[in-house]
Amino acid sequence: MKRYLQRVVVVCLIIINLSFVALAAGGKAKIAPENYIPILMYHHFVTEKVEPGNGVIVPIDELEEQIKTLQQEGYTFLFLSEFYKIMQQVPKNTKLHLKKYVVITIDDGYKSNYELVYPILQKYNVKANISVVTSSIGTIPLPGDIARMSWENLNEMQQSGLVEIYNHTNDHTPVGNRSYQEVASSVDKGEKMLNQFLQKRSPVKVLTYPNGNYRKEIASWMQAEKGYQLQLTTNIAVVNGKTSLCEIPRITVDSGWTGQKLLQKIEYTAKKTFQNPFLKLFAAHRLRVTAVIGLMMLSLLFMIPNITKYK
Repeated sequence: MKRYLQRVVVVCLIIINLSFVALAAGGKAKIAPENYIPILMYHHFVTEKVEPGNGVIVPIDELEEQIKTLQQEGYTFLFLSEFYKIMQQVPKNTKLHLKKYVVITIDDGYKSNYELVYPILQKYNVKANISVVTSSIGTIPLPGDIARMSWENLNEMQQSGLVEIYNHTNDHTPVGNRSYQEVASSVDKGEKMLNQFLQKRSPVKVLTYPNGNYRKEIASWMQAEKGYQLQLTTNIAVVNGKTSLCEIPRITVDSGWTGQKLLQKIEYTAKKTFQNPFLKLFAAHRLRVTAVIGLMMLSLLFMIPNITKYK
């Protein structure tokens, strides 16, 4: 009996170890780019070097390299309106099985988008999506502030067929604890100015939350009462068949990223997005889990003599 129990313990240990190996292998498996859509987030661009890790300011030469790399890897750049149509055709909770798509989003409306990014978009015939804080468009910047685009700049880019413009609210105040009425007021003012000053609008209504800050009930109201089909956040993930269009995640592109680094970040984010919840929990506490299981097995081994003594 003693020998039988020892064999059972050994078999259990082997099964547990193999399970962990299988889980780890699953976590390292490459997710096909056709099964998800990465949405990239940028803000302001400069011609000089920037200390790596800045999530707001990116050197324009880095953006150009990233675009070239994505094109070389076979990615197709989408407008958010095109992205919406694609997602409407995908049954909920299924794999996408698409072409390799990517979406460039740029927040706030800095003048560098027109002066630096627009020529790059023209050079590579690439589409981008810009969400603007309407109260700052066409204004003279205060000392220390970054210049914003004019309505003429926005209209020129839209007329080129390479840029679509969306609502980033009128005042760029995060949702936080604000009431729905307060949030809706800023959103409505933003929409009114876009309708007034833009020569054409996208067929899809998009709301980009200031600082990515939102609440689920606000997002639901914005969809139901204001008709926003897409709502962009700063949640970190890639879009897949389970993604809510009211809570669209994005990948913040930091300064210091080469084109290859961007591809690695996209792949890493995809793995995290598709990772099994149990594997996520195990990955976060793997040392504790392993230690507890090991102690349990050792205790069982020491208990075997006492168990068999009474048989």
